[in-house]
Amino acid sequence: MHGPTPALLPPAPPDAGFGFGELIYSRTDARGVILSGNAVFQRMTGIDWRDLIGAPHRAIRHPDMPAGFFHLFWSLLQQGEPAVGYVRNRRKDGAGYWVLAAAMPCEGGYFSVRMRPSAPLFGTLRDLYARLRRREVDEGLSPQASADELAGQLSGLGFSGYDAFAARAVTEEMRARNRALGRDPDPRVEAQALLLGLLEETLQEQARLMARFADLLILPVNMRLAAARLEAQGGPLSQIAVNYKTASDEISRRLSAFVSGRENPCARMAHALRRSLILSGCAGLQEELVQTYDRQPGGYHGVERRVELPMLRAVRAQNMARARALLEEAAHQAGVLNAVSNDLRRMILGLDTIRILARVESRKSAESQDALTATIDRIDSVQAAISGSLRAMMDRTLAMEHGLAALRDHRPQAGLAAE
Repeated sequence: MHGPTPALLPPAPPDAGFGFGELIYSRTDARGVILSGNAVFQRMTGIDWRDLIGAPHRAIRHPDMPAGFFHLFWSLLQQGEPAVGYVRNRRKDGAGYWVLAAAMPCEGGYFSVRMRPSAPLFGTLRDLYARLRRREVDEGLSPQASADELAGQLSGLGFSGYDAFAARAVTEEMRARNRALGRDPDPRVEAQALLLGLLEETLQEQARLMARFADLLILPVNMRLAAARLEAQGGPLSQIAVNYKTASDEISRRLSAFVSGRENPCARMAHALRRSLILSGCAGLQEELVQTYDRQPGGYHGVERRVELPMLRAVRAQNMARARALLEEAAHQAGVLNAVSNDLRRMILGLDTIRILARVESRKSAESQDALTATIDRIDSVQAAISGSLRAMMDRTLAMEHGLAALRDHRPQAGLAAE
């Protein structure tokens, strides 16, 4: 049974924009009550400082936003994780404006920095939100059901999880912002974009590897069935098929533990890298806030600047420290992934001895050659494809190790050009 259909507001005035060179900053307590913000935040809300400080942050929530997004967003924050997403906010006069929001826990509450979005991903998510909000209205979707639907839609777009989407959004929007401002490409952001691409290719290669190995497991069964028609039980071809199956089953066990187990180094590397990119991207925006903080015009009624500025710096330092630790973890898992891939590749090459024995034995008679040639040829093809997948994973992992090392060695510039 659906809940009551919420009343829809009349169409809002056209979007109120803010410049690419501006950043919106606000800080709330644990309940979401506004404690502080910068001048851009106050200007975009259209609310006087005396009314803004102490107001709930939901005062700027736009009715077009799906409740499922906020359910997901707040669940991440309450777990102590950074939360990133496209948000349409509402001004006091009813006008809307879009941001990419990056929020994170801080002492006593939550910290948020927002920039103007323009990457292609923004248009995709804006359309997704509109469809999801319509379903909330028409079908009475609960916030949890809406959040599940949002996660499913992101999966349909190719994102393995919300962290994959968030890392991509931060990276793409920072690149787009640099272009819009006429800045030279940021080497760190470009390295992050390259790493995300390599990571996605590695995960795709892992999926191909699993599919190819599923083909390999069927082939010794086919070989054994053919052998049973050609010779008495326990004959050489039957024994070769048993040996091949035993060896391939062991590789399957190792591969399954590698890919599907809790210690999957590829998944652990992906999780660490994405969280690191989110945190370091946020830290870069926070650094820009720190450098422009003293330029706010008068009329500020939030927490005193002598209190707020050190908090900004502390949050930035914490994010950078966490980002570096996560890069170290990603680099460690990349090394593990490379070692496991190399080990599996050696085991696959070890099957060649059994495969060659099968080829030799099958040629002892025209009948056995006719019965087994197609199966052995297929084994050749599948083994070569598996070995190629493992080699490709090793190559990409090595490139990721180099990229991670460059990021770990990178030191932020002393200053950013203020717009």
